[in-house]
Amino acid sequence: MKQNSLPHPNPLPLKGEGDVVSRRDVRSDELRQAVRQTYGQIAQQDNACGCGPSCCTPTAGTPGPAADVALQLGYAAADLALVPEGANLGLGCGNPQAIAALKPGETVLDLGSGAGFDCFLAARAVGETGRVIGVDMTHEMLARARANAQQGGFANVEFRLGEIEHLPVADASVDVILSNCVINLSPDKAQVFREAYRVLKPGGRLAISDIVRTAELPEAVQQDLALYTGCMAGASLIEEVQAMLREAGFEAIRIAPKDVSREFIRTWAPGHRIEDYVVSASIEAVKPKGEPRMKEIKVLGSGCANCETTAKLIAEVAQAKGVEVAIEKVQDMGAILGYGVMSTPGVVIDGKVVHAGGVPDRKKIEQWLSA
Repeated sequence: MKQNSLPHPNPLPLKGEGDVVSRRDVRSDELRQAVRQTYGQIAQQDNACGCGPSCCTPTAGTPGPAADVALQLGYAAADLALVPEGANLGLGCGNPQAIAALKPGETVLDLGSGAGFDCFLAARAVGETGRVIGVDMTHEMLARARANAQQGGFANVEFRLGEIEHLPVADASVDVILSNCVINLSPDKAQVFREAYRVLKPGGRLAISDIVRTAELPEAVQQDLALYTGCMAGASLIEEVQAMLREAGFEAIRIAPKDVSREFIRTWAPGHRIEDYVVSASIEAVKPKGEPRMKEIKVLGSGCANCETTAKLIAEVAQAKGVEVAIEKVQDMGAILGYGVMSTPGVVIDGKVVHAGGVPDRKKIEQWLSA
């Protein structure tokens, strides 16, 4: 494995150099703690270069600065110029931006956002009307990312502390999920995909770069915690990833292994021939749209001009958002009072009073129709 001045949180010798820790004997929380400690220490370094906790000080024949790593992974020089200095730590294994097809106004979630590199690129793509959320479980990475966001003036990006198995994100609130060489580090990948499905809107999509297995790993590799935190020993077989995505509910699943990635992967653990067993892949999937449900809306009010304006405005916003609605005007005072509405116009959506008194603004209506 590449040599590194950063001490491993649980220093382990490589094959033939002493005892190793069996991954089967390490509980999930211990794995997470090892990953958390390793990447927390990386966040406090000035330079990094390569996916994994032990790839931050290059040796002969390995990639150099983080910028070189990013270019090798498929990012353009123009991408690097768009992000704050220190955002790119070179910790990826691909370029999820290339398959994300981000659009202005979309909400994007980055799993394991690190110092914010992919978040900042996504923020440029979705524009001022869009929003980007980065989730990371290390306080150190979070602090670095937030400082980078402030430095770059990224008002539409926020970073949240959390584990990707338990996302601090609301249901059906995200259009696109990105992740770069992070999910392989999770001890419960099926839960990661279930959470991704939960937070995606119907029709939302995954755009992931990660390490996958193409063959069964040797026992020595599976037992090495250093290779686990280095993005290798925790990789799942392609068939396993496909099965987990299907079980989570995703469709249009596409996993594309990139054989050319074996060239840089072989430098991650010299002497192990790790490139014979794992490869970088792009992973895409879509949350089914399902049948759109019509919203039943009642506008309460007896012959008031504001009631007519409210009904027309709701219809206009619904058409613009592509939401199917059925609007009923309720003028009977007994029915209006039955809803507990004393000031009109009132608005009832799917049986729930959401407004009373005055014409609601467009932003409120958009929120109602998005709920």
